[in-house]
Amino acid sequence: MRFVLMALGEEAETAATRPELDRYRAELVRAGVLLAADALEPASAGVSVRCTGEERILSRPATSTVSALWMVETAGEDEALEWARRLPLTSGTVEVRRVAGDDGR
Repeated sequence: MRFVLMALGEEAETAATRPELDRYRAELVRAGVLLAADALEPASAGVSVRCTGEERILSRPATSTVSALWMVETAGEDEALEWARRLPLTSGTVEVRRVAGDDGR
C-alpha cells in the first residue's frame, strides 16, 4: 500500500535537521519502501489557490505548512506509521495518508 508522510511545521525545522533527514531517506531506500521524497520551498515562496465555485482566489504567500513529503510503499498502515514515528524532527507534525484508490498491489 502507498502512503504519503507529510512533515507539517516550520521550514526552518526541516532545514535545521537536514543531515538527519538525509540519513532517514537512506534508511527508507535501504528498506526498499521509498517511492519519492522531496523538501519543499518555504510557504513564503508559494501561492495558494482557493476555489469557491467558479472563482479562483490567489494568496501569496501560500498558506500551507507542509515542508517535506515522502511517498512510501509498505505492507500496511502500521508500517507506514512506524516510518512516520522515525522521522528525525524535533517539532511539528507528521501526517500520514494512504493514496486514494490504492488497492495494496
